[in-house]
Amino acid sequence: MSRNGTGTYSLPAGNPVVTGTTISSTWANNTLTDIASALTGSLAADGQTTASGNLKMGANRITGLADGIAATDAATVNQLVDGATFLLKASNLSDVANATTARGNLTAAKSGANSDITSLTGLTTPLTVAQGGTGSATLTANNVLLGNGTSAPQVVAPSSSGNVLTSNGTTWVSSAPSGGANGATGQVFTSSGTFTIPAGITKLKVTVVGGGGSGGGGGSQTYMAGGGAGSGGVAISYLTGLTPANTIGVTVGTGNTSGGSGTGPTNGGAGGASSIQSGTQSITTVTANGGSGGATTNTNGAISAGGAGGTATNGTINITGQKGANGNGWDAGGTTITMGGMGGSTILGAGGSTTVATQGTPQTASAGVGYGSGGAGASSGGGAVTTGASGADGIVIFEW
Repeated sequence: MSRNGTGTYSLPAGNPVVTGTTISSTWANNTLTDIASALTGSLAADGQTTASGNLKMGANRITGLADGIAATDAATVNQLVDGATFLLKASNLSDVANATTARGNLTAAKSGANSDITSLTGLTTPLTVAQGGTGSATLTANNVLLGNGTSAPQVVAPSSSGNVLTSNGTTWVSSAPSGGANGATGQVFTSSGTFTIPAGITKLKVTVVGGGGSGGGGGSQTYMAGGGAGSGGVAISYLTGLTPANTIGVTVGTGNTSGGSGTGPTNGGAGGASSIQSGTQSITTVTANGGSGGATTNTNGAISAGGAGGTATNGTINITGQKGANGNGWDAGGTTITMGGMGGSTILGAGGSTTVATQGTPQTASAGVGYGSGGAGASSGGGAVTTGASGADGIVIFEW
């Protein structure tokens, strides 16, 4: 009957035998078959037998066990101790459904180095700056991030095309490049008007030139000449702190065209002043005055003074115009010679050139050329009456 279900083995019926009992083949076969069945149901020491049920240790230990390798192997106490040490790094995992509690109880996750973290997924709240993040779930494409301490970073958008990242002394901003006053681009005024500050320009170089005076007239005497006129003053100004689209007023002085007459005779006239002044953009008025006219005299051999150059005010650089040359006349052994004074020159124009007249051959005086130059004085001859030449108009040039 093999084992009885509790592990106890009992011999089959007919056992035990008593002295004098005849041993029959039936008894022997039945008894040996039952014993063989019981042995087959036992575990072989060499591991041949596969258990067909759970092992009931009855509070006894399995000793001499090797460490498990496969996932279905039994684990030794040593292996369990190692596992327990790992698990001890977490405590109170009973409330794993509560994310806050579970996260706080995971010792390894809440302290120590995080160099073993290779990726983070499933985050619903962005990491703050203090946690190594930005505090933002998304970042706008092409914006520039600026550090902001432990607060969320500041951003600077590209804004208009051509802008550059510029420091205002406190932070960085996207702004149009400032004008460098390098003369790469400019606008010229040869008559009065209004200048509008271009987009992106905050600095300008401005050159202001006054009008040239006119030369003195040649008198009715035999040998006399008018003085040359002075050139206009020049002011070069570097303007800063400007606002694009604001305006600046522009005045361009004209060259004097009323040259001194030989009748009388009369002196030449002064050129007009050029200037820049506030429009919607507030600036200090910068002025380049016109050159003075050349003088004249009605006395043979007398010197006619050249006109003074115009002054300049409030420019970064102020240049007084060139004085006109004196006019003169003399008698060279019965031949009279007169020489009108040359007009003053500027950085942008040449004064009218000297003319020489001999007795009976008066010469036309030369006008100033370019911008702001003075006209030459007249040269009379043999009592002929001549007129002083005109001065050149002024100019205003903006460069950036």
